[in-house]
Amino acid sequence: MARGQGVAAGLPPDAVVVEEAITVGLLLRRLVRLERPGSYTHTVGGGLGWGIGAAVGRALAEPGRPVVAVLGDGCTLFGLQGLWSAARQNAPVLFVVMNNGVYRTLQDTYEAMGAQGPCPGTDLGPLDFTQAARFFGVDAVRAASADHLRELVTGADALTRPLLVDVPLRG
Repeated sequence: MARGQGVAAGLPPDAVVVEEAITVGLLLRRLVRLERPGSYTHTVGGGLGWGIGAAVGRALAEPGRPVVAVLGDGCTLFGLQGLWSAARQNAPVLFVVMNNGVYRTLQDTYEAMGAQGPCPGTDLGPLDFTQAARFFGVDAVRAASADHLRELVTGADALTRPLLVDVPLRG
């Protein structure tokens, strides 16, 4: 089971998905089937970093609905300070950070333009988002497998405070 499939398979009924995972989001949108209008929020471009704040806002606006934010690691870096608000508001959001260690969409665009060699400034290196979450007062865990991720997503409806899941996608 792939990581995107783990998220889709684990979504609780009536979940709200806030997706700011540019490359993983393409797959996720094909897998997720949500019945209730307004249950899937994403953008088609523009600024990065809105996903964490949007997820906190959805959780505060619709108490009782589980909110799962699926975020790319680069997008997460642009809005990381939103975890502070999540912790202070006890927003019961499951933040799922798809951690591939690169700005993949920029690298893909660079290659599509015919550029040769590495794309400068797009390798994020190894990042541990569990440490970043804890810095802001958010509990965190690293997903050990796609099945583990599915179990964590399934539990989103039982959250009483935020939880960040760091999902390593390479290495």
